[in-house]
Amino acid sequence: MPLTTDLPPLTQAPDDVPLRDSVGRRLQRLRKHQGISQRELARRADVTNSTLSMIEQGKVSPSVASLEKILRAFPISLQEFFSASFQPTPAVFRADDFIHTRKGLVDYRIMPLPYAGKEGLYLAHQRYPPGANVQSEWMVRNGFVGGLICEGELELRLDDEFNCLKQGDGFYFSMHRDHAFVNHSSHDCIVVCVSLSEPQSD
Repeated sequence: MPLTTDLPPLTQAPDDVPLRDSVGRRLQRLRKHQGISQRELARRADVTNSTLSMIEQGKVSPSVASLEKILRAFPISLQEFFSASFQPTPAVFRADDFIHTRKGLVDYRIMPLPYAGKEGLYLAHQRYPPGANVQSEWMVRNGFVGGLICEGELELRLDDEFNCLKQGDGFYFSMHRDHAFVNHSSHDCIVVCVSLSEPQSD
């Protein structure tokens, strides 16, 4: 990933402190918010614990390359980290925080994962009413989709194979495969679904 060069001046940071202190304080706040110990972050980022400790204390200033390497362990971009309005991703999402959308008859409530969303990852609560039919063409992308049937039943057509999924059953497959979800029953089907995807290259 190319480094971002158009970062806002650090004087825009809320506490208006020197570079090394602002970086250290922000990094520590992000780490604690994510519930990651200093030792664990050092392991993920492949840096020494003492180096990370000195960065958080403002005793040393990391290079751009070193900071980017540490931030990939969360993940978060340099631009987001240095943003004046920087706030760590919330740990709890209330019902009103979810993004509501609809595809045909199907209702989607998508959890807004700020950093994951940039990588094509989403987690959603889906409601398939009776008669709902979702074909594969709406997500012709590279990646996978998986889910858990929480309530009701749903037919999954995967290539030429038909599967009746009931409460407690799950699914997982590549988005390249021809597929469709159909609710033939007289009751809603509730699915919790996760998808990781990226657009197909031209």
